[in-house]
Amino acid sequence: MYCVKCGVSLQKGIQACPLCGTRVFHPDILEDADPAPYPPYAGDETVSHSGALFIVSVLFAIPLVLCLLIDLQLHRSVTWSGYVAGGLLLGYLVLCLPLWFQRRNPVAFFPIDMAGVALFLLYLCLKTGERWFLPFALPVSGGVLLIGETVLVLLRYAVGSARHRWLYIVGGALIATGALCVLIEFLLKVAFGAGMRWWSLYPLVALVLLGIMLVVIGVCRPLRESLHKRFFI
Repeated sequence: MYCVKCGVSLQKGIQACPLCGTRVFHPDILEDADPAPYPPYAGDETVSHSGALFIVSVLFAIPLVLCLLIDLQLHRSVTWSGYVAGGLLLGYLVLCLPLWFQRRNPVAFFPIDMAGVALFLLYLCLKTGERWFLPFALPVSGGVLLIGETVLVLLRYAVGSARHRWLYIVGGALIATGALCVLIEFLLKVAFGAGMRWWSLYPLVALVLLGIMLVVIGVCRPLRESLHKRFFI
């Protein structure tokens, strides 16, 4: 056996050439590869969260069923347990239902959440024998749904490569929320006979000023770039 570089005759079992230091190579001898420190990558593997979500669902269901059974045993009807059950179902709808889906689009789930809130408020109104759902709860829920869904749709589909557009969207949402505060005070007067103390003007002025500030930042490019350099916004 000879060195592949300088041609010096090598002794059997030698690892490197004593003259040039070249590592001995023999094509008929296969070297044992060291075992890998971890198993080979098997490709894309999706982790299923169904087991954990099932456990969370059971944890929500246990107090719900227990409250209903205790209420039925004590009063032979659904009295206070309906409020607990409605609150638990609403919490599960908002917190856990989106986790069952791989693509959690807030544009699709926000109307479902608001529908759940409206149904729970309707149940409270009917259970207490009041009539504030149509003149108060329904318009307020609709206003929140309209503002929130508009913001989500615009942020998801209208921002694109122009990242500063979110300033217009959030600014407009703040102004609309200020107007919603005035509407809420007016609906309180209509539904419950509360006097107009015009407390809604304070959040209206604050939110409108904040909204105008964001819109101005979005319009004025030098100001936007200066703030981005200083505060990374």
